[in-house]
Amino acid sequence: MRNEFGRVTLVTVIVAVGLLLAVATVTSQTTGYKAPRTPDGKPNLNGIWQALNTAYWDIEAHAAAPGPVLELGAAGAIPGGLGIVEEGAIPYKPEALAKKKDDRKHLGSIRALSRLTERTFST
Repeated sequence: MRNEFGRVTLVTVIVAVGLLLAVATVTSQTTGYKAPRTPDGKPNLNGIWQALNTAYWDIEAHAAAPGPVLELGAAGAIPGGLGIVEEGAIPYKPEALAKKKDDRKHLGSIRALSRLTERTFST
């Protein structure tokens, strides 16, 4: 009798904890967050953005390539990646695609580094 009471109590406690966790999960998901907007109603994308995957090099799928400083060997290499673009390739305008290819060709040069500095530190 005593052993059966222990099992029933254990099952009751497990079910109660499970329900409590389920309710806590559901209520935490319904916070009603509204993303910040600019005065004209568009999403405000200001802030710090950081890529922790191969999208740091290219957001489209890409093969591995040597890095900008050959002396670093594999330490500076560009890893291949699947990309984060959901529907394949980005429909670049012809001039933008030419600029992307030119930037890739001059990766690691003083010209590319000055462009990166302009983009990073300009306000």
